[in-house]
Amino acid sequence: MQPTLKTSHNLTIQNKAIIDLGTNTFHLLIGSALEGEIVELYQQQIPVMIGAGVINEGFITIQAYQRGMQALTEFNASIKKYRVSKIVATGTSAIRNAKNGEQFLAEIKTRFGYDVQHISGDREAELIYKGVSKSFHFPAEPVVVMDIGGGSVELIIGIQNTILWKQSFEVGAARLLERFNPSNPIKKEEINQIEDYLTSTFKPFAAALVQAKMGGKTCQFLVGSAGSFDTLLDVLEADLKRKSAQVSSQAFAVKEADAELFYQTVIYSSQVDREKMNGLLPFRVDMIVVAIILMRHIAKNYGLNQIICSKYALKEGLLLV
Repeated sequence: MQPTLKTSHNLTIQNKAIIDLGTNTFHLLIGSALEGEIVELYQQQIPVMIGAGVINEGFITIQAYQRGMQALTEFNASIKKYRVSKIVATGTSAIRNAKNGEQFLAEIKTRFGYDVQHISGDREAELIYKGVSKSFHFPAEPVVVMDIGGGSVELIIGIQNTILWKQSFEVGAARLLERFNPSNPIKKEEINQIEDYLTSTFKPFAAALVQAKMGGKTCQFLVGSAGSFDTLLDVLEADLKRKSAQVSSQAFAVKEADAELFYQTVIYSSQVDREKMNGLLPFRVDMIVVAIILMRHIAKNYGLNQIICSKYALKEGLLLV
């Protein structure tokens, strides 16, 4: 049993359990935040693929339902090993849009006693920015924070602690994969179709970026939040033997040339090729192709040539509130 901690200022650190029910992965974080500093005691992630196969139809299948309950059973066992003052659980894109999402949340309440909040896309974006901004010291110019989920993509423009603009787009990797069902390996014309779709979808972001630049501020930093950006770091190091510069204990800067090498290596690879990559987790093998199209689209089309990968994401933002 982990005790609550006392600081030299006689402040009691209250540990919280954060459960993020993501579209692809369920995450558990146990830790605390004291005076804005994050202390992580335990992390666990389980690939659940809650929207597998029918995410664009807005339904959680029986199989996905069962995978979700099994993951939460494992989380519950982990939580019991720690003394926590509060359990915060949230559901994002696939759950908030599922026709049987409320039924899923009601069963979680019955089985485990968790009151799961299905937060809005705007609130998700806000919390992602809050978490990511604690991973390193943001520069004194606008940055774009990007989170690629299975169900949605969050894009946030901000300067240090201030959000200038934010929006959640329902074009996550699982949705794109189901919508376009690309060949294996993907074909050039299929990439172009996805690119055209993204250009149309991200028009509000393009307009917001222009407005930020009109204020006399350049915007060249793309800060990626965990997930696919973790894969970028892992494949670069494990498979391509490229080491990224450490910005802080929780953030790494990736050279533009290395990001392009990652793209060119993965984009036309077959599933068999990707399964052999040491830096690619098995549950990301299918979706990484559309995820890196998303990643590169934002970086290349909008002149964001400084890429920083943050280890923090939504769950750290939830820990801070």
